[in-house]
Amino acid sequence: MNLISIPSDRKLAGVVPVREFSAGRHVLMVTRKGVIKKTSLDNFQNIRANGIIAINVDEGDELLDVVLTDGTKRIFIATHNGQAIRFDEKKVRPMGRATRGVRGIDLRPDDYVVSVCPVSAEDTERMLSVSELGYGKQTPITTYRLQSRGGKGVINMKTTEKTGKVVAVFPVEDDSEIMIITQQAKLIRIEANQIRKTGRSAQGVRLIKTDAGDMVTSASLVEAAEEEFEETPAS
Repeated sequence: MNLISIPSDRKLAGVVPVREFSAGRHVLMVTRKGVIKKTSLDNFQNIRANGIIAINVDEGDELLDVVLTDGTKRIFIATHNGQAIRFDEKKVRPMGRATRGVRGIDLRPDDYVVSVCPVSAEDTERMLSVSELGYGKQTPITTYRLQSRGGKGVINMKTTEKTGKVVAVFPVEDDSEIMIITQQAKLIRIEANQIRKTGRSAQGVRLIKTDAGDMVTSASLVEAAEEEFEETPAS
């Protein structure tokens, strides 16, 4: 069934679960070209069947992802060519729905955003980076110095012909499980504690072996598998 009626030339950029449309929470949107926008969640309380406008996107750009924040986070943006920026969420003022947003990161002409993550102000996270050819690494969030919004960022991962470009970056914990999927439908599930912790400028280690012509298209967190056992009474 169709959950929302959208034109055939458009696609979904993100889905976020919401229980209450409280004014204290925000919808944070980021485009591929590094524009960021924050809008109070209560602006989306009355949505029509065919949707309502959320952001004005520049010609040649597109919405990459949507996340929820509580106004106290720091924002982490990572790019395809291995750059990243971290800045205080307060540097992004709330705007109405029918607005463009502001610059989140200053991109080189051949680069684009691949991930946006709200992270805590306590600096406890480790950021997992995964590349096209199956390489990955964990890096402490503290190694990404806090910057002003709109800067060029710092190196996040060393990308080479061996590793390919960056596909995804997101925070993990020791007990996190990650699912990686390739273009040719190869899939692997790996625990974060099996992945090497390195500095920002490292290329990481191989997480999944890709065949010739194949590459990683997706990497994301999954819930740890839980097995439930029921005791069967003796007959």
